[in-house]
Amino acid sequence: MKKDITSRNDIEQIIKLFYDLSFQDERLGRIFKEISPLHLETHIPLVADFWEGILLDGDKYRGNVTEKHFNVNSLTTLTKSDFDDWYSYWERAVDILFEGKKAEMAKFRARSIADIMSYKMDYINQQTKS
Repeated sequence: MKKDITSRNDIEQIIKLFYDLSFQDERLGRIFKEISPLHLETHIPLVADFWEGILLDGDKYRGNVTEKHFNVNSLTTLTKSDFDDWYSYWERAVDILFEGKKAEMAKFRARSIADIMSYKMDYINQQTKS
């Protein structure tokens, strides 16, 4: 049996595996490596701050997740399929490494985030077409 998510280090493990998996995806890999290149040494701690707030009641994250995705969307149209793929890699990373209440919460919250982001990007993309 795998352990549950209990620490920031656990969250960082998920994030690193998530990027290892998603960088291999043709579309997401291109977004993360070419269209809006990520500098993982600075990006992973920010993402860990975000997820630590969600999963472990941390209070370090001070960014605006939606704004960051709007910025990427201005470079390439983000679609429901992109967010579904993002979720799929997140879910896989969590399932490979952990199981338990927090692991399930990590997947549930990620699904919610993917759905909300997809809706927001679709809305803004429809407005730009008008």
